[in-house]
Amino acid sequence: MKTGRLPLDKRITYLDILRVMATMLVIMVHAPIARYAEYGETPNVIYPIYITLITIGSKMFFMVSGALLLPVQLPWKEFVRRRLRFVVTPLALWSGLYLLYRVFTGIFSVKQLISLPFFPIDTSLWFVYVMIVFYVFMPVLSRCLEAVGKRGVQVYLVLWMLSSFIPYQHGMFMQWGEFSHNMFSSFSGYLGYVVMGYYLHHWPLPLSDKRWRWGLIAFSLMAIVALPLFEFTVQEHFGLTYADHLATVTYDISINTIAMGILLFTLAQRFTPPRYAQGSQAGLSPAVEKVAVCSYGIYLCNILLLRLVIWPVTRPWLSSFHWTVDGAVCIVLCAAVSYVFIRGIYHTPFSKYIIGR
Repeated sequence: MKTGRLPLDKRITYLDILRVMATMLVIMVHAPIARYAEYGETPNVIYPIYITLITIGSKMFFMVSGALLLPVQLPWKEFVRRRLRFVVTPLALWSGLYLLYRVFTGIFSVKQLISLPFFPIDTSLWFVYVMIVFYVFMPVLSRCLEAVGKRGVQVYLVLWMLSSFIPYQHGMFMQWGEFSHNMFSSFSGYLGYVVMGYYLHHWPLPLSDKRWRWGLIAFSLMAIVALPLFEFTVQEHFGLTYADHLATVTYDISINTIAMGILLFTLAQRFTPPRYAQGSQAGLSPAVEKVAVCSYGIYLCNILLLRLVIWPVTRPWLSSFHWTVDGAVCIVLCAAVSYVFIRGIYHTPFSKYIIGR
């Protein structure tokens, strides 16, 4: 049976590892939600640290797409047709299932159905809507990247990262609601993750150079540790709420999120063999590949499985535990159930139109 997937010797190992990591991070974001939604518990100081470290999950998929697909070598029409065929069809199918869930739970409205071509029926599907637009735009972006070369890409990425500092200015320098209108507005956005993935894949950071190693460590500590601490300590004295601080450190295009993406991408790239091992000594590689090819399907189904299976099953015996225990159990169960479910679909006919690839 044709599976439509690349043979092991054609796959890029570290990008598969990043897919697996991104999938787990997305589940780690989604799984503990029920604790707060149902019991109204206020997370303790551990929660912002936890969410700061894992919010990169869905954005890492943008980076992997940039690494894999840029520069585009196919004509625009052929590229778009190939990419969207196995992305839009599964999205439409799963959107229908989420729609049925809303109908049966009484939270459906006609406005949701009408807006479906432009807004996801469930917020967890937002990433796919953004990626569809990127697929259409990628051949244009590809020509631009090739025209400006490495130096031009570096200039864009520097401006993009400068724009990511803006959310942290809402306490000391300006009001939170004003950050979207500034001199860097044109450079902010999810597209930066796509370009970053392309850049790091084609021009990896030279970690063999001691200066680059220490530079990456210093940048990571500053962005991932120091700035969130600054937000919850120094900026606490500017009359901001807990929600304001949490929104800053979990903002999708905040510098701490970008730094986490660069760090994970570089570490996976640096310490992973470039290709899968072949034969009986392949070790972990086949397991990674099995999860990686199911990553899109897991992304599409995990929230639905959480709502229909994981949360209802765990609610009676987890509700008395601390949120960290609840979250950990939900994460493990969701990852296991989602993978088994999608892997079962993977072996059925037309699976590529159900779980994509």
